[in-house]
Amino acid sequence: MEKKDLGFGKGASNTGTRFINKDGSINVFRKGLPFIRPYDLYHTLISINWLKFMVLISVSFFTVNLLFAWFYTVLENNALSMVDEQHRFWDSFFFSVQTMTTVGYGAISPISMAAKVISSIGSFLGLLGFALVTGLLYGRFSKPMTKIRYSKNALISPFQEKNALMFKMANQRSSKLIEAEVTAVFIATIDGKLVYEDLKLQLRKINFFALSWTLVHLIDEDSVMFNHTTESLKKGDAEVVILMKAFDDSFSQTVYSRMSYKHYEFIWNARFDSSIHNENGKMGIDLKKMDSYTKLN
Repeated sequence: MEKKDLGFGKGASNTGTRFINKDGSINVFRKGLPFIRPYDLYHTLISINWLKFMVLISVSFFTVNLLFAWFYTVLENNALSMVDEQHRFWDSFFFSVQTMTTVGYGAISPISMAAKVISSIGSFLGLLGFALVTGLLYGRFSKPMTKIRYSKNALISPFQEKNALMFKMANQRSSKLIEAEVTAVFIATIDGKLVYEDLKLQLRKINFFALSWTLVHLIDEDSVMFNHTTESLKKGDAEVVILMKAFDDSFSQTVYSRMSYKHYEFIWNARFDSSIHNENGKMGIDLKKMDSYTKLN
């Protein structure tokens, strides 16, 4: 049989942490990299969340203009026209902002040759900077991304006179996902070795991912989870890694989503409540009920 490995290696140990974080990112860090990595700048600016991106762009904009304001301030007194000497620095700052954004109200203008050179550099950096930011904004908006809602817990429920591992997922966006396919891998330390085993799913592929989807793995004699208990799963620091891929009709590209469940996120002897309902002759899904379950006696 082909040996299974997700890419973490046999010697890896999660020591209580996750291999895949709840947000889908891979829980791996890298050491030995240089502090400044120009080759990674574009990827970083595309990948960071929107709050960090906007803060970084805003801080960069104000920092550059403060630097130019300092340049104007250290020049001779007649560097800029119509500048209030009591507010020279801030007048220089707002002049730099107007120059860099090409607004140019005309109240203040450069007089000396040094000021004209500095304002020319500021204007050039403004054109270049806004072009780069526009490209980054387009890249962030145009990047195909999924917004898959996973159930908070995975349940181990009675199923076909045995037990089964179940988890739910749903598309939170109105985009059309087709040919959706899910792979689930069980990871645990057994007899001192890290083991990866595919979990056979009752239905691992659907044509239209329109409503919620409950994935079921029957825990029978052929399952790696057979005869496992809460204690044995905890001892092996078990984790189930989920990988979903689908074709996004909006972007005409294949998109991916990742998720994992640790052993302490398994709920035993419970069943999911239905999150699908009919309204005005149409089928709908209540995403607020994705995590809802009922304990069985």
